Formats: sequence, structure tokens, C-alpha cells
Amino acid sequence: MYDFYFGAKEDINNDPKKYLLTIKRMMPRWCNSIPDSEYLAIYDALSGLNLPERPVFVETGSGASTIVLCYWAIKTGGELYTWDINGSKLFYLRSILNDTLMRHFSNNNLSNHWKYIAFSSVSEFAGINMLKELNKKVSACFLDSEHTLEMLMGEVKSVSEILTDGALVAIDDGNYSYKFHNTAYINMIRKKHNLQPIADPAGNSGRHFWEEVGDYLKGKFKKVEYLDDTYKKTYQVDMFWSYYRTDREIMSGLDMEKSDDLEHRFDAWKVWR
Repeated sequence: MYDFYFGAKEDINNDPKKYLLTIKRMMPRWCNSIPDSEYLAIYDALSGLNLPERPVFVETGSGASTIVLCYWAIKTGGELYTWDINGSKLFYLRSILNDTLMRHFSNNNLSNHWKYIAFSSVSEFAGINMLKELNKKVSACFLDSEHTLEMLMGEVKSVSEILTDGALVAIDDGNYSYKFHNTAYINMIRKKHNLQPIADPAGNSGRHFWEEVGDYLKGKFKKVEYLDDTYKKTYQVDMFWSYYRTDREIMSGLDMEKSDDLEHRFDAWKVWR
């Protein structure tokens, strides 16, 4: 599928966003869940950072975001650490990266820049915490795993201990509000097995993720800058929504597609100690 000509090296260097978007639009839907506008907003947010030598990036949940984060890791001589409990998805993404980015960065070895861990990101011994043992300092993170506040805040708290000054904290599905159980995803699984949906448990609905994360960061760091990201300027005209409209309508019927407060699907902050 990716035995494809993406243009001369000079063309790619002159317009890397076009190159990265071409890769994304060739990806199958099951590992291509974020809209194009969010994908490019991640690129734009990273391009606005003052990165150190060999920066470290963190990602929870894998997919299209892995492509753009790995691009930056290779370009800057850094490392991307990705946590996802779906090992087969990680292996598939590795094949995409080898057929795309590694052809462009032909003098590099993917294993030097991308470290993937098929385990829980909040594990005490094999999650984000292990970066402390490796003496790593994180310049940017993109958090997109289980979509419950409990999991998200566990990730935020772990990575906050090892962020550099001016680091980026970015989240997907910031407009979700599940505290402990992602009821929509649970009911999708139950529907596949001809089971009745469960009601949202009492106390499971809270404030939006973007509000909770923003308040936590303000209490944790000396200075917090809420990013004026490009997603909010472009998401309304993103062709992703219409291209996958049928799929999204099905997801909406299961309450998996949160159309309310869609401008906060992606949110990001810079933090300083």
C-alpha cells in the first residue's frame, strides 16, 4: 500500500505538512481516528517549541498521531515513546513508518527514534513512570488512550514529573467527560455481542477533560500558556468529517462521537516550572 512515490526529498523538505497529510490519508480508518485538522495542529504545536538536543516525546494511544510525532523525533534526532495496549496496531504502524518516513530519512534507523510499549501507560513499572528511571526529560506529549478522566489524569500526573520547561501537553477528545468508565465504548462492545447497553453509572459524568487538565496544570506549574492552536481555526472545514460521515453517524448513534464542544476535541498547553 505504501510502495508509493511521495515526491523528491527537496519537495518533502519544502512542504512536510503536505507529505505527512498524504501519508495519513492513505491510512485505514481503524488506525486513523483523529481529524486532519488535529493531525496538522500537532505538527504546528511542535514546530512552535524551543526543542533541546535529542528531545523526548511521549504518546499514549497510537495511530495517525504516531506518524507526525515520529517525524519530529527523527528530524530532531530525538525519541518518541508510545504506549498502546494494542500490540498488533503498533506493529502495523511500524510497517507504515518503515515504508514512508524511513525512506525519506534513509540514513536513520527507526528503532533509534521510536520506542513502543504494548502495555498500560499508567503502570507503575512499565508505564510513563519508567522514563524517570531512564533519566528522560519530556519536551512534548500527546495523550489519547482510554478516554476516561481517571486514566488521563494518571498519565498527566506521571508525565508532569518529567516535563522540560516550555514543554507541550496536548490531549485528544478533550470534550469527553467520563470519569471512570468510557460508557460509549463499552456499549459498542456490548452491541457487537448482542447485549443491551448499560446506563452511564452514577457519578461517572464530570467536567470536560480539557477543563480538568487545564486546572491541574495551573496548580502544578508556575506558568501555563493555553495554546491558540490551529485546530480551532480549521476543524469546521476539515474534509475528514464528511469523508467519514457514514462511520461517524454510526458512532454518534452509540454516543461515541461527541459533537458538543467539538472545538475542544484537541487542546494543548505549554508549561514552565
